[in-house]
Amino acid sequence: MIPHSPKNTLSPNEINKVLRNLDVSKLNFIETSCDFCRSNESCLVYSVSFLNLEFRFVRCSTCNLIYQNPMLDKASRSHIYETIEYWNHKGTDSRSPTMLNYYSYLSDKRTRWQTDEIRTKWVCSRLQKNDRVLDLGCSDGLFVEALSQAGFRVTGMDISASMVTHGRKKGHLELIQSDFEKDWPFQEPFDAITCYATLSNFSSASKVFEQIQRHLRPGGHFFFNFGDAQRPVSRILGSRLYLYRPTATLIYSKKVIQNYCQKFGLKILEMKNDVQVVPLARLCGFLRIPGLLKIIEFADLQDTRLKMTLPTGYMACVVKESI
Repeated sequence: MIPHSPKNTLSPNEINKVLRNLDVSKLNFIETSCDFCRSNESCLVYSVSFLNLEFRFVRCSTCNLIYQNPMLDKASRSHIYETIEYWNHKGTDSRSPTMLNYYSYLSDKRTRWQTDEIRTKWVCSRLQKNDRVLDLGCSDGLFVEALSQAGFRVTGMDISASMVTHGRKKGHLELIQSDFEKDWPFQEPFDAITCYATLSNFSSASKVFEQIQRHLRPGGHFFFNFGDAQRPVSRILGSRLYLYRPTATLIYSKKVIQNYCQKFGLKILEMKNDVQVVPLARLCGFLRIPGLLKIIEFADLQDTRLKMTLPTGYMACVVKESI
């Protein structure tokens, strides 16, 4: 059964009441090593500019994981996740000509719900009704709502207190604010864990994969998506690829994801091109060409939506192998 889309949306002014303005002075960088293999040997891939700051992305010489180094520390990324600039570029374009992440996240529930329908169908194809599901990076809980309507018992978890607080206002969603990279506050295992548009934001995917392995029952499924910097279109886009952003701390390839799964006892069942419904404004913002976004806004096309098979990323389903 396809869930029914929620009708309520927020105006930009209402969104801005939920969030705060970004303070660049609160952003700090730390030197780090490769999350997967702990090597310190790397080479520069790209250096990109956001917020008048330089963000350097390097490739591990041992395992080929791309990571931000120096990396924004956790306090800095937590600050960004609470800001208008991250969630609602539509209301801040005069101050932030380059889109930090979303064009208008909370007010565009229709587009997000259409993508959630695609993901819900995939989850339904492998789970049973009433299965217990955890959604990592749930933000305001819209995907939690979609999965709940499809018949699952769902908990959402996100690091952003503002998003979780906003989602809890619906009154019927179980949403938890927590750090993914610390011990999770659950006693019973989950039948499935989902993680969409979040995997690159972890400073330590190893710690998250460890928690996923610990909290999935044997035979439980992990559904997620990720951008692959090694795909042909990704290479053509180069530094303009949407993955090279301030909060993207780890950037994967298909091979690197396979290595993570093997390391943590997860068997890949299916990996295919990611499919999403994407607002035209966000697509243009991803290219980091402010003038193009201005044209889209002037022509009143910012809410135009495209259902796209993304040649830059994958969606994957893996299963926890029995020990």
